[in-house]
Amino acid sequence: MMRTTGGTRRSVWSEGERISLTSAQLQHSLLQRTASLYPRRLSALQLFDRAAKASWWNPRFDSKVLEEQFRQSSFTQTEQHFRYALLYVILSALVYALSACTVGRDTWPQVSAACLVLALLSFSFLMLTLFRNAIYRRNASILAMSTLWLVAGFSLAPFALPPSPMEVEENHSVAVGSFSICLSVLVLSYTLVGPLPLYMICIFGVLYSTAFEIMSWFVLNHVNTWTILAVRILLQLSIHILGIKIRLLAETSMRNTFYKVGQSLLVRRELELEKHLKEKMIHSVMPPSVAQWLMKNTAEDGDEQQNTANSVPMHPIQAADRPLHQLPQPRSSNQLTFRPFNMHRMQNVSILFADIVGFTSMSSNKTAHQLVGLLNDLFGRFDFLCQKNGCEKISTLGDCYYCVSGCPEPRPDHAKCCVEMGLAMITAIREFDEDSGESVNMRVGIHTGTVLCGIVGTKRFKFDVWSNDVKYANRMESTGRPGKVHVSEVTHELLLDQYHFDEVPQNGEKDKKERKTYFIRHRKITGGRHSWPRFQAPMLARIGPQLSVDAAAESHPSQPMSGSSDPSDNSHAALNTRKASCPPLSEEANSDENDEDWIGEEVVFHPTLAQPLPWHHQANNQIGNQYDLHNPIVGDAPPLGAGGPIVIPGQPRRHSSLSTLYSRKDSGVVTARSSIQLESTAVEINVDRRGRTSTSTGRSSGVSSIRGYSIFGEDPALSFRQQIRKQSDLQMIRCIQQDCADAELFVHPPVHKLSLFFKDNFIERGYRDRLLGRELYPTLASPTFTVYLCTAVALIFYFVSLVTCFMLFPTPNAVFLSFCFVASFAHIAVAMVCLREILAMRGNWQANDCFTATFRYLMKWTPLHVVGLFLLCVPILAVFSNFACDSFFNNWQASDGFCLLSFAFLLHFTNFSQVKFWLRSLFATVAGLALVMFVGGVFCDSSRCTEISRRSYLCRNSDNIIWDILVHIILTSILVWLLNREFETSLRLSFHGGWLASQDQKRMQVLKRQADWLLHNIIPRHVVEQLKTTSRYSENHREAGILFASIVNFHELYDESYEGGRECLRVLNELVGDFDELLSKPQFRNVTKIKTIGATFMAASGLNPKLRRENPHPFTHLFELIDFALAMHKVIEDFNLNLLEFKFILRIGYAHGDITAGVIGTTKLYYDIWGDAVNTASRMDSYGMPNRIQVPEHCLPVLSEMYTFKARGSMYIKGKDHMNVYLLESKKGKQLHKIPFKRQQTIPAQL
Repeated sequence: MMRTTGGTRRSVWSEGERISLTSAQLQHSLLQRTASLYPRRLSALQLFDRAAKASWWNPRFDSKVLEEQFRQSSFTQTEQHFRYALLYVILSALVYALSACTVGRDTWPQVSAACLVLALLSFSFLMLTLFRNAIYRRNASILAMSTLWLVAGFSLAPFALPPSPMEVEENHSVAVGSFSICLSVLVLSYTLVGPLPLYMICIFGVLYSTAFEIMSWFVLNHVNTWTILAVRILLQLSIHILGIKIRLLAETSMRNTFYKVGQSLLVRRELELEKHLKEKMIHSVMPPSVAQWLMKNTAEDGDEQQNTANSVPMHPIQAADRPLHQLPQPRSSNQLTFRPFNMHRMQNVSILFADIVGFTSMSSNKTAHQLVGLLNDLFGRFDFLCQKNGCEKISTLGDCYYCVSGCPEPRPDHAKCCVEMGLAMITAIREFDEDSGESVNMRVGIHTGTVLCGIVGTKRFKFDVWSNDVKYANRMESTGRPGKVHVSEVTHELLLDQYHFDEVPQNGEKDKKERKTYFIRHRKITGGRHSWPRFQAPMLARIGPQLSVDAAAESHPSQPMSGSSDPSDNSHAALNTRKASCPPLSEEANSDENDEDWIGEEVVFHPTLAQPLPWHHQANNQIGNQYDLHNPIVGDAPPLGAGGPIVIPGQPRRHSSLSTLYSRKDSGVVTARSSIQLESTAVEINVDRRGRTSTSTGRSSGVSSIRGYSIFGEDPALSFRQQIRKQSDLQMIRCIQQDCADAELFVHPPVHKLSLFFKDNFIERGYRDRLLGRELYPTLASPTFTVYLCTAVALIFYFVSLVTCFMLFPTPNAVFLSFCFVASFAHIAVAMVCLREILAMRGNWQANDCFTATFRYLMKWTPLHVVGLFLLCVPILAVFSNFACDSFFNNWQASDGFCLLSFAFLLHFTNFSQVKFWLRSLFATVAGLALVMFVGGVFCDSSRCTEISRRSYLCRNSDNIIWDILVHIILTSILVWLLNREFETSLRLSFHGGWLASQDQKRMQVLKRQADWLLHNIIPRHVVEQLKTTSRYSENHREAGILFASIVNFHELYDESYEGGRECLRVLNELVGDFDELLSKPQFRNVTKIKTIGATFMAASGLNPKLRRENPHPFTHLFELIDFALAMHKVIEDFNLNLLEFKFILRIGYAHGDITAGVIGTTKLYYDIWGDAVNTASRMDSYGMPNRIQVPEHCLPVLSEMYTFKARGSMYIKGKDHMNVYLLESKKGKQLHKIPFKRQQTIPAQL
């Protein structure tokens, strides 16, 4: 019996089931919430996210705590830069000392001594940073400023050494060399020296430049002219602008990196919370092993389809961006016929059925709210006992409790676990009677055998067990006695040495043919007594809103992904107050163990929305006396793991599963809010607040604070927004301080040492394409704005090069003029493109396709490098184009100015950090070598020298001067290489921090959608929305439709002799999956699947009040349910065509009326409906006819408008006496909007 390969099959979930937001929707949502918290106008450009106002000359965060933590976190990088500066100073001093000794001038002893002293002092500072780091940290600013003035003083020392009057060229050498040193000192002060504010560095730079020019003018007045002075001032101003730009971008980049990495750590924390929430919800429906298979199968199917469609492998990050539950589209005819199926045959499994005797009489005089308190109290005890005794809870339906042991994880003591569970349940219900004044009892039946365990269906799926042994265990319960544990002969054989038994007497021939059964008398080995928690719904609702959201999310350890705890384990670990850290939640989970003797103990734990309130029979019934509530408002809520404790009696954790049962128990109940529901709300609120406190990047910043801070007590005048922001900052700081693994992110990005390319090619591609994106709220640290600033600096340098060249070379040659024309045109074009983008961003200029296309093209990797290198080379090429041998022969001013301009424009190659560092540095080195060749006279004929020019650079061909120039060029090139490498490292570091935050946020959203999707598969979406705002869910619905559809002959197909019945259940899974697919169709949007019970499918309509209000007719939902029943008949007809030698028979019962829908469960969520209409629909199915739809008489006034019926007559219905029933014949051809109805017939959707 197999399906043919011609049919198209879907994977486990249909397209309509997928719950996912597009990236555009997510970004829009985040940006909206960002804008609401951080209103920003583009007219006031910020330096970086969260920058303080008016902080251009001293960049800092708008939060003192953030700024302080940034200084601590970035100190390692600042210290590293300071060491590089000291090493460069030491190298320069040693080279100058060696040069002075080599040249052998008269002043060489003084120069060498001064250089050695400077090197020694710098080496002392370097050793201080290496071996006395604490001293350096305390005095970093003082040491940085001392180093600057020390270097500045030694650089001015040559002016105190007057040159020999016979060596005039030495004056020019000192003038050119000292100017080169001055520019290097300025660049060092702006880039690598210490944690000094920008305004202080600017003050130092201005003072140093002024002192240098004054001393140079008076000491070297015979070689200086007003033209040279003006040129030097322009060059000094250019270097100051370049240094300010470098420093400003470095500060903003470092702070931007810090903030992004901090957000990344917060998002990672949210990922852990989401993972914990997802696991907890999955475990409420199925055991961990089944959940692992489900997610693994889903991910593999989705990846296979994606790779097949695109024919390229997916990067791991791309795979992470796609939700795991997003399964492939319907399979084609050449793919597998069946859906993924997880069903395992397990032997040596004990099954327990327990029924509350007297439940009907107990509930008859209770209101719904009273009944839910009793049920949650009692079931809460059972859940704890199930966890303690190593059992896996399958389902709670009405007053029936159903669990197994030895499944899905085998264990040798499965029979003992179930017996201990049954005995403990009997003891528990006796104490429940004492506490509540009721008189109910338990009837427990246990059998051991073989089961098939797994999942059937694609909607409202859950873990369940099937087999004939399961049916026999159900029979053991129904034939048992109140207050007794009834076990089968198989179970009895396994426990002979542990319990005393009483054999059940057999009466008559019929009983003698049955297997022997036994009642447990008592244990041979006395076991410990169990206790349990009680769930107080009113109290939970009262204190829930007062608890810290982040504390709630943190104090839930994730459930283990394997096996139940050993019932013999009596260890107990208190929920201790955690230190302020960000360890994985799995570490927290390991600290939570259960204990047999927990009564009377006190456990300190933090308030949490997700924990049920504990209670036991020895506690005081006055709930208010059991709790010591600290911080009664949300704002005063403690941080993650660091808040004021609540001292309460110890409460163990519980773990179980949720599924169906092969029987129908009906009752009307409401529910207290469960731990999973509350935790889902906690995380949702957490994410929402973090979204509202995030910046333009859309990433989160947390809500909690740090241990030791009293946020709302510090400044009551703060607005709520400021309070939330401050808590967010403190939470970020806490994660940064404790996450040691990411400390290196502030110093060393994951790049190759030589090339600085990212080790991950995918990240490298993203880095190269980063300029192509747009930001809604750009800052100075944004990639595009760094391009604008670099372009502006390049324009300034180009303008200075033109002015200075015209000043030094009054008669420019044709080469220079031609070059100026081309370069000016290129600069104007680039400036117009950048200016247009800035104006368009500010909204002052309409977008133009031509400009936009040009800008986007120029921002690509290769064009950007070409344009950037051209702009970098233009100033020095302008100088080189003015070179003429005659000028150098006869004009000292031209030769000096040529060298001054060349040294200044060599430093311009530190601009445009977007261009690869080795390209910029290589071009700077080539330009330096060209300068040496020009000065050395390689391109001129010395025979042209005249007596007038005998003392010029070229004609004299002084080796000393050339050596001096070469030394300065080498040191300047080394400085350019060092700065370019560090700038690119910082730029890549900033990108990597933002990339991590972005990817972590995407993963978090994937996990969030997975959790939402799974939660909506357990509980309808509209119910989940109500649970977010209320502490319980119970809703009465008028005139809701209920449908039971049974495959009446499935038992004929089911045969355990072949594969243990597994393949039969595979067929059932396919059929139920086909039924589930109908629910995705828009014409059945009012229909909701409730559950499957063996081979019976239960559905209802009219349970969503919002949809009912939108319907065109008050009974649309009832008509849709009947249409759904007809569609089910069509599905099974098509299904039977693919079966060989067997035809399924479908029988459907329908009724509508008043029902109660609710969610019950504490650690296990279960959505169900109760009411007389549910019982009636069930009876309509049980007493129906094959291949027909049967309805009671009271449904005809509504349904006869759309359908025709045939009377079947009056028949006896169990529990209903005699009823007139009808069979559906056909559907009328009426349109829904044409059906007349009276206004008084309109029935409200809910009470």
